[in-house]
Amino acid sequence: EQVTESLLSPQDSDTTIPIDETLQFNESLQSAHRGMDELIGSGTNILAGLRDQRVTLKGTHKKILDVANMLGLSNTVMRLIEKRAFQDKFLMLGGMAVTCLIMFLVVQYLT
Repeated sequence: EQVTESLLSPQDSDTTIPIDETLQFNESLQSAHRGMDELIGSGTNILAGLRDQRVTLKGTHKKILDVANMLGLSNTVMRLIEKRAFQDKFLMLGGMAVTCLIMFLVVQYLT
């Protein structure tokens, strides 16, 4: 009986296998894998929604141009409006960059 006990409970640490740690690590990996799958699925859904919105906005833009042409607005006025929208986009991006820079500097120097 002592021989059986000594065989079942090895005293040498080189012969023990850290099964609990391995199982916990495996469960953590599976949990991270599920989380990444959910994140990728969510990102895919968001991207599909954005694509649908883009198609809708393109159709709306075309309809607005058609209505404007029907109302007699000249192509020159339409080009000026589109140019202004393009410039406004860069102005917005510049403002966002400056705002982010100011926020970064405030956090950097006040903390």
